[in-house]
Amino acid sequence: MAGEDALKAAGERYLPRLDSQTDEEYAAYKERAAFFNATARTAEGYVGLIFRRPPFIKTPEDGGLGGALSEFVNDADMLGTPLVGYAKNVIGEVIAVGRCGTLIDWESEVENRAYVSRYAAENILNWRVERINGRNITTLVALREMRSKQEGEDSFVDEVDEQIRVLRLVEEKNPGSAEARSTKRQMSCVVEIWRREEKKSRRDKQDWKLVETRLPLRLGKPLPLIPFVFHGPLHAQPGIEKLPLSDIITVNLDHYRLDADYKHGVHFTALPTAWVSGFDKTSSLRIGSSTAWVTETPGATAGFLEFTG
Repeated sequence: MAGEDALKAAGERYLPRLDSQTDEEYAAYKERAAFFNATARTAEGYVGLIFRRPPFIKTPEDGGLGGALSEFVNDADMLGTPLVGYAKNVIGEVIAVGRCGTLIDWESEVENRAYVSRYAAENILNWRVERINGRNITTLVALREMRSKQEGEDSFVDEVDEQIRVLRLVEEKNPGSAEARSTKRQMSCVVEIWRREEKKSRRDKQDWKLVETRLPLRLGKPLPLIPFVFHGPLHAQPGIEKLPLSDIITVNLDHYRLDADYKHGVHFTALPTAWVSGFDKTSSLRIGSSTAWVTETPGATAGFLEFTG
């Protein structure tokens, strides 16, 4: 969802800065502005409209498939998120930033069940689409992930490290008979895990290193497709579409910049400017009802600047 801090930070990058402003003055200029996050409110309203009626989910009642799907509906991502809640998160991402993605994976160590993982748009690094067997198929997806190192004995610090998960479709070397090879290409999904190499010194450059390669299987056979789905405002294709809230975001940021300029002008022009004549130039004169200006110079005067016209 479009958070207030993220959108405000985006607006601050476009706030004008005068050449004569110091860093402290510019920080005060930004601080005086009030940011009304109409974009986030609109996005929340859209999600509420879409789910104003509870979605109906029907799963098989009998058999192992019904039990497996029941577990998936109650906990889609193995983090305690129901399927309806996961759908709300996906739609919120699509409305806010225009896209996200879902990876379907299999947990084989303990629960032996399928689950999904949501990837924000900024974590979908690269993708490729090719024409295979008469269809446009995604043949490459690169995803950025953060993993816990789980190193050390400090219970209060959880170190995380960045890794990249690459899913590729590769053609099988021996897909079958010569007739099968000439009519249809047999593809298999391969998963690669890349991590940065540890630095031996500060001057060393961290390169990416392939640390693991997997061949996911289903019923003992390789997956013929990459189990990743793109979510967009118009379709489920990898192509990037216009943000649904782009026009509202533009107006929201313009309102923020206008408020910053208005508050900046009010700050410098709301209070009258005092002037004095006949006072000691080295003396410090404080404005306010708690102090009085006194001088022994004959003919000394004081007042406030006035403008007309």
